[in-house]
Amino acid sequence: MKKQLNPYRCPVTLTNKAKDKMRELKLDEPSFFSLEKSFHVYIEKYPPAADRTLSAALFFDNETNVRMAEKYSEFVVVLHCVMERDRLIATNVTTRASHTPVQTNWRRSATISFDLNRHSGETISLSLLNLLHEMPVAQESSQYVKKRIASWEGYLKIQERSADIPDMTSRYSGLMFNRDFTRVTIKDCEFNEKEWKSLKDLSVKLKGIDRDIGKVLKANRSARTVEVELNGNMEERARKQELDVNPKEVIFSNFATLSQVKRLRQGFRHLENGLAVNPELERLLFENKPPVQIAKKQVVLKFHNRLNEFQQEAVTGAMSAEDLYVIQGPPGTGKTTVISEICLQNAKAGLRTLVASQSNLAVDNALGRLLANQDIRILRVGRTESIEEEGKKFIEENVGQYWKDHTLKEVSAQFAAGQKREAQLEVDWTMNEREYEQQQAVLERVEAELKTKQNAEKKDNELKSKIAEKTDNVAKGKQQQQALMQELEQLTEALSLLNDSIENDKEFLQEQPDSQEIQSEWEANEKIILRLQNIIASQELEETIKDKERSVKYVANECEKWAEETKKSDALVEKITAVKQIDGLRWIMLEQNIKRTLPIQQLLDELEDIRGELNQLKKLHDYHDKLSKAISYLEQLLEKHRIPFSPVGQKVPNGAAAYTAAEIDRFLEELRSKLKGSMIYPQMLTVSREGLYLRRKFIEQRQERFKSFDIYKEQAKEAFQLLKQELLEEFQPNQRDNRLLYQKWLRTLEEENTELNALQHQLKEMIGPGEKIPNASEMLPIKKATAVELKNKIDQLEKVKKRLEENTHTQVNSTNRIKEAEADLADLKSFLKKLKNEINEMAEDQATLTSILATEPEREHEEVLKKIASLSFTRESLKEERKRLPLFQSIQGKWLSLLEEASDHDLDEIRKLYVKHANVIGTTCVASARKDFIDSYPEFDVVIIDEVSKATPPELLLPMLKGKKIILVGDHHQLPPLLGNDTLEETLQEMADGSDDFDGKAELNNLLKESLFERLFKNLPKSNKTMLAIQYRMHENIMETITPFYEQENEHLQCGLTDSDSQRDHLLESEHIQRENHLLWLDMPNEPTFFEERMKGGKSLFNPAELKRIGELLQELDSATALAKQAGRMKSDELKSVGVISFYGEQVKRIDRLIQQELKLKHLTIRTGTVDRFQGMEMDVILLSMVRNHDNKQDDIGFAKDYRRLNVALSRARELLVLIGSTTMFTEKTKQREARKMYTHVLDATKKQNGLRMLEEVVPHG
Repeated sequence: MKKQLNPYRCPVTLTNKAKDKMRELKLDEPSFFSLEKSFHVYIEKYPPAADRTLSAALFFDNETNVRMAEKYSEFVVVLHCVMERDRLIATNVTTRASHTPVQTNWRRSATISFDLNRHSGETISLSLLNLLHEMPVAQESSQYVKKRIASWEGYLKIQERSADIPDMTSRYSGLMFNRDFTRVTIKDCEFNEKEWKSLKDLSVKLKGIDRDIGKVLKANRSARTVEVELNGNMEERARKQELDVNPKEVIFSNFATLSQVKRLRQGFRHLENGLAVNPELERLLFENKPPVQIAKKQVVLKFHNRLNEFQQEAVTGAMSAEDLYVIQGPPGTGKTTVISEICLQNAKAGLRTLVASQSNLAVDNALGRLLANQDIRILRVGRTESIEEEGKKFIEENVGQYWKDHTLKEVSAQFAAGQKREAQLEVDWTMNEREYEQQQAVLERVEAELKTKQNAEKKDNELKSKIAEKTDNVAKGKQQQQALMQELEQLTEALSLLNDSIENDKEFLQEQPDSQEIQSEWEANEKIILRLQNIIASQELEETIKDKERSVKYVANECEKWAEETKKSDALVEKITAVKQIDGLRWIMLEQNIKRTLPIQQLLDELEDIRGELNQLKKLHDYHDKLSKAISYLEQLLEKHRIPFSPVGQKVPNGAAAYTAAEIDRFLEELRSKLKGSMIYPQMLTVSREGLYLRRKFIEQRQERFKSFDIYKEQAKEAFQLLKQELLEEFQPNQRDNRLLYQKWLRTLEEENTELNALQHQLKEMIGPGEKIPNASEMLPIKKATAVELKNKIDQLEKVKKRLEENTHTQVNSTNRIKEAEADLADLKSFLKKLKNEINEMAEDQATLTSILATEPEREHEEVLKKIASLSFTRESLKEERKRLPLFQSIQGKWLSLLEEASDHDLDEIRKLYVKHANVIGTTCVASARKDFIDSYPEFDVVIIDEVSKATPPELLLPMLKGKKIILVGDHHQLPPLLGNDTLEETLQEMADGSDDFDGKAELNNLLKESLFERLFKNLPKSNKTMLAIQYRMHENIMETITPFYEQENEHLQCGLTDSDSQRDHLLESEHIQRENHLLWLDMPNEPTFFEERMKGGKSLFNPAELKRIGELLQELDSATALAKQAGRMKSDELKSVGVISFYGEQVKRIDRLIQQELKLKHLTIRTGTVDRFQGMEMDVILLSMVRNHDNKQDDIGFAKDYRRLNVALSRARELLVLIGSTTMFTEKTKQREARKMYTHVLDATKKQNGLRMLEEVVPHG
């Protein structure tokens, strides 16, 4: 958004309502708008409506509008306006409380100069109107957030279940603590039935103790006891018996829950109202593809912690990101180290960081890992009693003392070092001068030695060059000598072979007949071959002549055929030309099967139409004649009988009636019948006469429609001629083709006869008298083979003769070359001997230089120069230090004095400065919404939230609202948050059972499937997320059980321990546990004796058989620890930390009872809990009681099928993990395939390490 340079000038008019409202608020219109030359306001756009133009509310800022704030500081003025092109119309004026934020993400800031003179001619600035058009509608943005955040409502509904429970007070008889003072049971409490049901998760306070001691874990009405989990700060007081107070009254309160829900609701409202520091927060949280800003460039960092490659990538990515970065940290991968490094990098960059988490422990753990650095100022905010020991030094009341102690320690160390340095400085100066003079003398000697060596090197190089040259000549000579010797050997061998070849050729020529004789025999054989070929050719020619005669006969037949066809086509054309009638043409067409083309068909149709017209005309003429005769006859009768009649022709109407031929025939027939009767009536004659006239008139009218007969005749004649022409044109191509084919075959016949005559003549010339040889074809190949054989003999003789001649010539040349080579070899031997003597002489000269060249004055020269340069630099440094040290000592002395004598007032001032400039603030998610915290720290450059998976989205939202950049650290492959002491699944089940209309269950079930962290990690681009892939907590054998949970990520989980066996050695040796064992599964049979049981009146499960095995195993571990101490593997006061965990709370309670009441374990420190509550913890040894074991086909393994729960359970142990449960139940009988697969992987990993123990192996002997 562009920055506004000048105020927007804006004419303003107030409606009567607005003026009345201003008077009610005691705001004078002219004086109010004249308070400031221009007002800084925040504009909120209203939704568009059909009945109004652009409208908005202007919120006047009390901070920047100084004069207005002085006069109206008790409230914020809001001007409700309608925008028109020429002015702003204020329709109403309202106020807001002074603490109401005026700046939100839905509003835009502007500086406006108001003009009350509406006739000034000014108009509203176009830039202001554009600003209004482009800004979001606040109500729509708020509704968008409200709609998206609705899916989180379920969390608040859970926490609001008991929000209206009043405080409850009861007397009690005593307190009973567990072994490690983490829990206390309050005995003999008195409540009614409804109150007993409401106690769970309430805060507990004892009268006489100033703070809450913890939260209710379980209320047992029948035993009248309440079990409480103590807050961390109360454990030590419990050990000191400080909780045994009078009067023995306990108060159970819901105040903490109410306060927390209120803060969570406030977070929702702030997001809905656009009060997030990052204006894109709601889109980052809710859109499928979060619209993160692209980092400008990857920052280059200098790291202060030792980080592996994945941790470095996470820190670099988090520092480079503009708004959101997500770090997935599987168990033991150093998430806290990464957070510490990011805080330090932020401090170096001048940024303020908020470190938040769902738990105090996680916050204090992260702050405790921060390196002591002058750039970091840590402040821990929260209830002091809830803060762990690591964080207490950073709380506000302690930071002044902490800074003083830390600074005093640093300054004291530096001052003491300066005093020692002052005395040492003079000694160092004297030693430097003396050593400098010594090195100068050494330099002179070394430079003389260096010159002597350089001269020797020059001479040595010359000798080396000459020796190399002569050595090269010797090498070349030896190569020539070797080549000559090889040549002599080859020549001698070749001459020997040549001599043998000459002798063989001479013997061959003597044994063979004369070549002339063989030539004569070959020529005679060739004549026979020629005669045989001639005879065979004549035979083949006779066959060719026969084929040609057959061809001539065929062509003659074709010629006759096409001559006949030509005659037929000519005759047909003449016939068509001669025909006089259409029927004759039709007959020809049928006879010749002539295709009726469109023109032919059209002409035929035309002739047929003409014929029809003529027939119709003739028929009309006939009827006209008949009617005329009848009229004449009737008139004669009328005259005869002296019946008067008038002319009828003029009276007959045109088109009065239409008559068919049949009707006219019937009328005439009826008339005849009447006239043949005995009586003829005048009236009948008159009527009949009129009827005849009418019909004749109709016929005449019909005749008028037709043309004259001559016209039809001319049309028929013309169409007939055209038809004949079309038919002739249709036949002409056929006639032409027949004539062409006839001519073609005629030419072919002439050609064939010519070729036949030529062949007959050729045969006559070839055949002589008595030349026929019946078997000529069989004789010819034999004669040809004989010819080839004779020819080969001739060629062989000629080749041998030629070779003999060539070899004799080569024999002479080779003998001469052997003599020459022997002479060259003798000369070369003499030359090589001379060269070797010269080389030996030079080598003797070179040996005299070896001792000089063996020295290394260069190295000594370089070392001396370095020493002299170092001494010079040291002398300058000492000189500078002699000037600077007294000043430093004086300043440090004053600091020491000031720090040692610092009063309480000084410490308070230090505290204020420290708090004001603190740049790493730590608090819990919910505490970040406290009013005092919001007032002190309204926003942060960076917000880091640790253990995101353990917090609900409403809890995460509270710190997110404060950050320009948000860094989320968590692991979506671990469990979702606990709600109170229950898992989310347990809470959902409880609410669903208790309420039929609980409508938040579906929403929460969706969140169970995919958490906020998981969705962000999946949808963010690679630049805004990373996974820490190297774990340092557990032995690599234990790690192998959880690696499949991280196979879908870009990186697979690796072990960062260089030697797991030594670094995670549990040091224990017992009957069933050996030093090399790190992963064990104690298999319980899938039989009724070992089946699970359900607690009476409850839903939780326990397994007595597993309880027994756990007791035996703990005793074995205790004994093994004692033996390790005796063997010196462990210190005598060292305790082995053991965690006993289970998927079910009832099993954990029975384990607690077993440990407290039956077992005496002196060498172990034990912590118990459900898997869900153990998330984030780690111990040396973990025992996992799996509980589920049954044969009910309708049942399954319950909570244990969630891979995240199994992941947490398997990843708590550092050195030894022991599973106690039925392998058959979990790897075979589990219904879900994925659950079977993950437990089978654990079993396979256990077997691979020889860690599976069957029942008979683990039952103690005797």
